[in-house]
Amino acid sequence: MPIMDGWRQTRGGRIVVAVSSGAAARTLSSLLTLVSLPLAVRYLGAERFGLWATITSTVVFLNLLDFGVAGTLTNHIAHSYAVGDWKSAARYTTNALTLTVAMVGLAGLALATAWSRIDWMKLLNVGTSVPRGEVTATVAAAAGLMLLGLPASLSSRIFAGYQEVQFNNLVIAVATVANLVGLLTGIVLRVPMPALFLMAAGGVTLCNLAALAGTLLWYKPWLRPQMTWLAWPMVRELLSSGSGFFLIQVAGAVVFSSDNVVVSHYLGAAQVTPYNVTWRLVGLTAVMQSLLFPALWPAFAEAYAGRDYGWMRRAFRLTMWGTVALNSGFAVALMAVGKPVIRWWAGEAAVPSTALLAAMALWSLISGCMTVESCLLAAVNRTREQGVFSVLAAALNLVLSIVLVQRIGAVGVISGTILSYLLVLIVPQSLIARSVLRVHCEPAGLQCSPQPMTSYQPQ
Repeated sequence: MPIMDGWRQTRGGRIVVAVSSGAAARTLSSLLTLVSLPLAVRYLGAERFGLWATITSTVVFLNLLDFGVAGTLTNHIAHSYAVGDWKSAARYTTNALTLTVAMVGLAGLALATAWSRIDWMKLLNVGTSVPRGEVTATVAAAAGLMLLGLPASLSSRIFAGYQEVQFNNLVIAVATVANLVGLLTGIVLRVPMPALFLMAAGGVTLCNLAALAGTLLWYKPWLRPQMTWLAWPMVRELLSSGSGFFLIQVAGAVVFSSDNVVVSHYLGAAQVTPYNVTWRLVGLTAVMQSLLFPALWPAFAEAYAGRDYGWMRRAFRLTMWGTVALNSGFAVALMAVGKPVIRWWAGEAAVPSTALLAAMALWSLISGCMTVESCLLAAVNRTREQGVFSVLAAALNLVLSIVLVQRIGAVGVISGTILSYLLVLIVPQSLIARSVLRVHCEPAGLQCSPQPMTSYQPQ
């Protein structure tokens, strides 16, 4: 119907489509996680699953190799889309893809050169019950998938820039199913851990590669990379505008990926299992952010380019209050039924202490509010100040986690994260977000005048 088609092309319509498709993808992903995680825990055992989770967290640091280019590509494409400049979008895509591939190639060469000098058994605090060759091969499989996934993940940034998040949600859904099929096949065939890792995690990388190739070759052929569009000034601009995203990525890697490493190093790989399983369950409380963030970020960026500041303020307030209400409810439910649910879901070895469960419930509320602010700041490229404070918080988090884990166990790790955010990041980031809304919104009683967006579909 013409009216419905026209509504879907509005900013609100695109957000609704993105969120509804994201809800479907997230529901599918959550249901499949409910099946796959206990299967993996029971097949691998507590120590091997803890090692699996620790390796996954360790190789996540390889995501830093894009230097924030992927994040800033979304903003550049969203701005180009808002003003109808398809050539600019194509140039930024070409340079971003070339830069990412070059970084991955150099990193792979450096990692291969240093590989024999790294004692993974000592670094991950692995006991003699797991053979050295199995550990090394699993790390190699994880690192390979992560490096290959960096350029492949640009497909999601392109979809986000054009506010077509529903297509990325479809890719995620297919990848989740592929991962589960791979895990079940590996368990049936009784394959060793390195092969199981490739089979259970490789679906995401393969699906992202297919989506990137399909987008550049057929769906949006005007974005197809061309040598004539390579330009050092544009590469320098991508690195400059991506510097804030890079700092935030560094902080995020420390905050979200160091926990398993710290727990494994000081308490042993088996203790990672209850920590990681609880973390994943708590991650379900972020359902609102996981659905809204990919759609709201480019919508904020497009509204900012079109000077529709009033819409930005209204959307921000609605999202923040919704996040507080929803995450508070999830936190209460987590404290009420978290332990029996985890015991039924993943087994007795995965059940956390009450203190750990409570700390993670509090963290879910703090993280949810910070995520809403981060969405706004990322869309308007106000990430450098946020990045600096995030790095300071991450450094303090690592110190506190190491100190506290030796005194109060695994709960000390998440406590270090909470304390570092309370002491360093929450107040400055909130003030920056408020300044963005205050500076760019018209005085009371006046209307913000958005610029009309020019839609384009170059051939």
